[in-house]
Amino acid sequence: MLLHRIRRYLTSRKHLAGTGLALVGAGLVLADPVGPAGAALVVGFYLLGAAAVPNNPAIRRYGYDPKDILKALRHEISAVSGRVPPEVIIGIQRIELTIRSEILPRLDCLPAGSLELYLIERTARDYLPTAIDSYLHLPSGYVSSGPASGGWTPLQVLLDELDLLDAQMRRVADIVHHADMDRMLAHRRFLHDRFSRADASR
Repeated sequence: MLLHRIRRYLTSRKHLAGTGLALVGAGLVLADPVGPAGAALVVGFYLLGAAAVPNNPAIRRYGYDPKDILKALRHEISAVSGRVPPEVIIGIQRIELTIRSEILPRLDCLPAGSLELYLIERTARDYLPTAIDSYLHLPSGYVSSGPASGGWTPLQVLLDELDLLDAQMRRVADIVHHADMDRMLAHRRFLHDRFSRADASR
């Protein structure tokens, strides 16, 4: 994992920009030698170049910033607290917990541009808020009345929508967990192969 991060940084725009300015600094030092201060000048130019490039790999990688997903979910919970029944809050919190604790920390397991990445963002920013807003826009008398269209109450419809969203996020979490398990099995095969070769060479 560490080697992967190092390789990714060495091919990043930040490193390339830093290296480019460092070469400019090295050229200035060669043109007008200033002794040991020249090394500081080169390092300073590198840091200046690297700092000039925005540090947003998560946005490029996923199409959105994972922190914004968490903010959207937390805002939704805060915005509807006291305005919806407790079971609705529990449903929202269940979805938020799955995304926060099981999916977002392992987003790298999902391929760039995958449907699952899209569903995570849409659930937090569109599907979940729209479902709750539709419920809240109903007149209070209508919400508290008996079954409406199709024999469903508004609350039953909302809870069914939350269950559907929760099931989809659980499905995404399962994909992430399977990817992690595949990595573990691949590493296990690697270790068995490595140590089998070592034993055979004795």
